[in-house]
Amino acid sequence: MARKDGKDRGIFERKDRPGWWVQVFVNGRAQTYRCDNKTQAKALYGRLKAEIRERKFFPEQFAVKKDITLRAWIGRYLDGCSNRGVGNEERYGRRWSLLLGGRLLREITTEELRRLQTNMRARRLKFEALKQKGKKPKAKGWSDATINRHFSFLRHVLMLAVKESWIDRNPVSGVKFFPEVNRTRFLNDDELERLRNAMLPADWTLVAFAIETGLRQGEQFQLRWDYIDLENGVLTIPMPKGGKTRHVPLSEGAKQILRSLDSFLSSAYVFSGMRGTERPLDARAFERRAYEPALRKAGIQGVCWHTLRHTAASRRVMAGVDLVTVKEIMGHRDIETTLRYAHLAPDHLKVGVNRGSLFASVINTDSGTLTKTTTEEESPKAGRVEVIDSVVRPEGLEPPTPRSVVWCSIH
Repeated sequence: MARKDGKDRGIFERKDRPGWWVQVFVNGRAQTYRCDNKTQAKALYGRLKAEIRERKFFPEQFAVKKDITLRAWIGRYLDGCSNRGVGNEERYGRRWSLLLGGRLLREITTEELRRLQTNMRARRLKFEALKQKGKKPKAKGWSDATINRHFSFLRHVLMLAVKESWIDRNPVSGVKFFPEVNRTRFLNDDELERLRNAMLPADWTLVAFAIETGLRQGEQFQLRWDYIDLENGVLTIPMPKGGKTRHVPLSEGAKQILRSLDSFLSSAYVFSGMRGTERPLDARAFERRAYEPALRKAGIQGVCWHTLRHTAASRRVMAGVDLVTVKEIMGHRDIETTLRYAHLAPDHLKVGVNRGSLFASVINTDSGTLTKTTTEEESPKAGRVEVIDSVVRPEGLEPPTPRSVVWCSIH
């Protein structure tokens, strides 16, 4: 409101005409007002600036009306989209175009989006209720996670519209997303053996390579021979999901699988297509032809291709690999993603929870058992370490047996 020299911006006094003047600019055009004194000019200037910010000042003469439908804005966004997951965004865009495509951006309200979100969830709950009764509903409905992905896409698209001044605020900002349950499904040894027996050896090779490397589906099926350095045991993913080139170390099993393939003689891709060598193998076609039928034959449920990536991380954590190393192998952006596998490493949790315990001063880090060190006052054998179970107990206090359970009032 004020300049460095003390004069208010937009408020001035003219010599040829008495009085104080206020001048404001809207879309490059100036409008001037005359006031009797400086105090009145300051008050008028502040009110005009507030109306300009709220777009209430000269709406017919100066404000440029921008009306565009959601379908047109989504189409404009997808035309210039260069994201890695553009396929998913195209699906989200088509569905929002069917739901609200004909509505103008400025007509979409938060209340309308909340009702739509509730209806989406109710459709899913109705499907589950009919399924429990043994009926076969026509539409399955979307899960809470799928609904969140759709609203996340809409929020991003409308935020760009806010930056381009098509709308004043993003209506999705007032919508609360559904909480999601993070379930990390992985295949155990028995399931892997059954799956291997249900697949052809050539098809099992792709599954085994996914577990050995931990690559995502798109990374594996788009893998080229020039990305692989067998001599140093490293393969390079130039543009992964995180947007930064990463280097994946190859296990001996992964090297053995790559050496057994002969696609390098005719194709640039490690897993070339069945009809032509100039294209990679279609991931979805392979799932429908070999992977999903094998899962049904083996009696394995709740598994998709991404489960193999979870299996790769889970097996390494259960084998004793620290979480930081697993993070680098899997290419996670932050450690929080890797921490979902922390419960699979019980050894370090067992040792960590016993440290600082009131019932032991020495911890056997190999087995996690509690031991107690007796001092010189307690025993003439200073520094003697005894297992707590062997310590002499007071008379009348029997040691608990493995099957006994002691309950107290605060349990």
